[in-house]
Amino acid sequence: MTHSVTSADRKIKLLIVSVGSLVGQNILDALEFPEFNRRDLVYITGTNSLALTPNNYRCDECFLVPPTASGQYPGKVREIIKQVKPDLILSARDADTAALKKLKLDDESLPGVLPYGSLESVNLALNKWKSFLFCKKHQLPFAESITRDNLGTPDDLDKFIDKTGYPMIAKPIKGFASKGVYFVRNREEAVQFFEQDVYMLQEYLGEAGDVESYLKSLDGPKPLFTETPNISHHTCHIPISPEGLIHEIFVLKNHHNFGAVTKLQRKDHPELAKLATRFAEAFIDEGGYGLLSVQFRPDKNGVQKAQEMNLRTTGSTYPRLMMGQDEIGYIINWMMPEFEFPVYQRNVSGYDTVILKSLYSYRLAGDHVGELNEKGYWQSE
Repeated sequence: MTHSVTSADRKIKLLIVSVGSLVGQNILDALEFPEFNRRDLVYITGTNSLALTPNNYRCDECFLVPPTASGQYPGKVREIIKQVKPDLILSARDADTAALKKLKLDDESLPGVLPYGSLESVNLALNKWKSFLFCKKHQLPFAESITRDNLGTPDDLDKFIDKTGYPMIAKPIKGFASKGVYFVRNREEAVQFFEQDVYMLQEYLGEAGDVESYLKSLDGPKPLFTETPNISHHTCHIPISPEGLIHEIFVLKNHHNFGAVTKLQRKDHPELAKLATRFAEAFIDEGGYGLLSVQFRPDKNGVQKAQEMNLRTTGSTYPRLMMGQDEIGYIINWMMPEFEFPVYQRNVSGYDTVILKSLYSYRLAGDHVGELNEKGYWQSE
C-alpha cells in the first residue's frame, strides 16, 4: 500500500542521528513496512560515525560525523542541520538525544523539531542515577541503587549490601545497550565498581537462583561464549504527546538470547499498565513528553520495579508497529500535523502475534562505503 501526503506537495525531511544503530534500523523498517509502506513520503538524511554500516545506505543521503562524545560532534551536527534544514530530527541513541536538545537550546534558530520535552526530562532517561532519584521523588518503584559520589562512604556501601544482597548489578551511569554491565558477586567486586564514579551499583531484579549456576561457572574454565539463563523483562511503552496526552500503553515481554532480545510478545498486564501510567504522569510533571519506555522486572519478593527508562524510539519500534503501535506515525503527526501523515492501525490488538528477531544479511557496495569514508558524505542516485 502506498500513501501520499495530503497537505503538502513535498516529502517530509527527516534527519536520523546515529542511523547505523539498531534503533535506526527500526525507524527505517517501520517506514518501509511492506503492509504499510510510507518510505516515499520522507526524504531521509542520516548521520553516523561509521561508514561500514548498512543503514547508512538505506537513507537518501548520509553524513559521516565524529562520535557523540567527541568535542567536534556538536559543531559538525549543527553544520549538517543548517545545511539539510530537516522538518523532524530523531535520535537513535540516548547520548544523541541530550546532545541534540542542547544544540537546540543553544541556538533556537536551528531548523527541525525534536519530539522530546525539557532537557531535564531527557536527562532523567539518559542518566540512570537521575532515573533512580526521579523515582524516589515521585515514590515510584525502582531498583535500589547507590553511587560513590551521591552516597559515598564504605559504611553506606555495607548498608546497601546488607539490604540488597548478592548478586547485584554494576552499570555505567550513562550506559546503553547493556554495554559495560557486570554481575557483582562479593564485597571485593562491589568496592571495585563503587570506587569508579562512572558506575552505579544496583539491586539485581529477578530470581537470584536462576543465575547461581551461571555465576559459579565463571569461577572455573571460561567458556568461549556465555549467556545468563532465563532472562526476560517487561517494557511498558508510553507515547506522550506534547500536550501531555498519554496514549495507549503497550506492555511487551522481551525474551533474551545472548544479551539480545530475540522474541517479543504483547501482554495484558494491568498491574504494569497502571504502574506505567504513574511513571508517565510523573514524567509529565517534570516537563517531559515523547516516547517514554520503562523496563520492569520483579525483585526477590515479587515486587515489580523499574530498572531503566528510555526516551526515544527503541529496538522494538518495528515489532510494535507490526502489532499495532505506530509511534513513528504518532511523532510526525504530533510535531507536524500539517502533513497528515498516515498512521498504521490493525483491526486486532496485537496479542495474537509473536515477533521473532534474527540476523539479516546486507550487501554493501564498496564504492559507496569508500565515498562516505573519503568525502564524509554519500547520496543515493
